[in-house]
Amino acid sequence: MSHHEQRVCRGAVVLRGKWPVLVVAVRGAVCAVVPLAAPCLPHHRADVPLAGCSAVRGYIARCGAPVLVRAGSFAGILGMVSTECLRRMDIALAAEHTARQLERLRPGVVRCALARGYRPGSKGRKIGGAPHAE
Repeated sequence: MSHHEQRVCRGAVVLRGKWPVLVVAVRGAVCAVVPLAAPCLPHHRADVPLAGCSAVRGYIARCGAPVLVRAGSFAGILGMVSTECLRRMDIALAAEHTARQLERLRPGVVRCALARGYRPGSKGRKIGGAPHAE
């Protein structure tokens, strides 16, 4: 019995079952993939529109958390995305990873602009009050 596995590389748009996914990394026989979806509202902070591949033009890549799958589990290869799309994907994946790291921290570790709390009646001025109209 021969077992044929398709060779996939980074940037390949492949079918996982009946759903299209984008390969963002390949290491040995394991691939990291992100799902592709039709654009709809609401958008996630890590959504990247795909314009460099005619097979999935108009789709968005959900770069929330890549899923690890075996390279031989794909049903077919639809095409490749451009290097510009891959660059935007890398930026979105890194930003999402950083945001998730910050969300895991306990409250109070990271100071923000609202750390002093809301003061009723405040107009946001640090010094002085409202100008007097004469």
